[in-house]
Amino acid sequence: MSLRRGILFFIMFFALFTLFSLFTLSLTASRASCETLEIDMARAVELAVANNGLIGIAESDIAIANESRRQAHRTRGITVSAAHSSEYADYMAFEKYGQSYQNSYSNAIKATYPLYTGGVITHTIDRAESEYESKKESMRKTLQDMRQSVADALYSVLRADDMAKLNAGSVERLVAHVDNVRIQYENGKVGKADLLSSEVELSNSRQNLIRANNDYDAAVKQLNSQMGMPLDTKLRINETLKYEKFAHTLEECVESGRANHPELIMAALAIESAESDSAIARGEKRPKASVTATQNLSDNSSWPGGKADSFNIALNAEFTIFDSGVASSKIAAADAALKRARHNYDVTLDARMLAIDSDYNGIIEASKRLDESIPTIGKAQEAYDIALDRYNEGVGTNIDVVDSQTALTQANSNYTQALCDYNIALSRLENSMGGEFKMTGSVQGP
Repeated sequence: MSLRRGILFFIMFFALFTLFSLFTLSLTASRASCETLEIDMARAVELAVANNGLIGIAESDIAIANESRRQAHRTRGITVSAAHSSEYADYMAFEKYGQSYQNSYSNAIKATYPLYTGGVITHTIDRAESEYESKKESMRKTLQDMRQSVADALYSVLRADDMAKLNAGSVERLVAHVDNVRIQYENGKVGKADLLSSEVELSNSRQNLIRANNDYDAAVKQLNSQMGMPLDTKLRINETLKYEKFAHTLEECVESGRANHPELIMAALAIESAESDSAIARGEKRPKASVTATQNLSDNSSWPGGKADSFNIALNAEFTIFDSGVASSKIAAADAALKRARHNYDVTLDARMLAIDSDYNGIIEASKRLDESIPTIGKAQEAYDIALDRYNEGVGTNIDVVDSQTALTQANSNYTQALCDYNIALSRLENSMGGEFKMTGSVQGP
């Protein structure tokens, strides 16, 4: 009886311990998910790189290409091979007919060195080098595209945050205005229409605030997704939208893009690789020459047969006289692939130049919008203050206040949108140029 009680007690204790452990783990996970993650652009990109499987794929591609490159270089060296043969005689058959018999054990060690391959080895090495460099550029493109995606998401969060704050400020101003109108209405100074129209405008602003807050939540989740973090991770972003005068010309941007963008470099490397393939195809039609040194070892009495037998050096030459046009077809296919690679470079170049032009014009457009909106904000604020004072003094109308408040919100919204567009266009231009560059000028703002 006591044994049963002990077993029952142990089972209950184990169950309670398990439940407590699970509760503790869930509580720890809940606390961890509620912690705020501090990030800036560099940290966000770092997280994206660490949590994205595309980086691992690109690294593996580089490792594979590097081994192929090493393999191609080693084909220039000496190849050593060994062969062994053991032949056992059927002594019973030989004795039956009164014939002598003996076993045979032979070995051959051969060393071969290619003297001339028609350029096949040289161009195979060139192609392997081009492929290796192309994989490295592919890694760089993956990193740049990842940084661009993170930048777009982060700037969208900053824009959504600013828009939410702007709409919150609009609601705050209208709440104060509605309270003021209600007091004047109760004192008989204004009509009911003023109160109703003010309340309608407040309701519209609250709906805008709801949408703005939802846009912010969606933008944060998008950024978390780009960084590979849980979607509900709370963020504290130590980054701001900046406006610095852009001092580079379109020609400078185009020149940088031609020289540095990984897509163009990969397209140029593809041409080099195709040229190597064409040269390899032609080299396969040429004669081949190699030198071979062979040491033969044989013994008829004991295995494995290690007695020196003979040593010879041979000069080998090979030339295919007729192959039914196989080599010619390979050359034609390689030439077609080379032509395709050159066309692909031209197409890629056009696309890159168009992207640079578009992003550059996006910067110029956003810059002009910012220059226009910065002084407008001050004017809109002054117009709102004047309209509010006039209304409180009884010489202005409610429509004037509502309209000036809407204009003030729109002016701030225009500035925020232009500032975000400027930063995104700048980031995309950097990406189109194949790397980052420094800007000159001072920070400007309203």
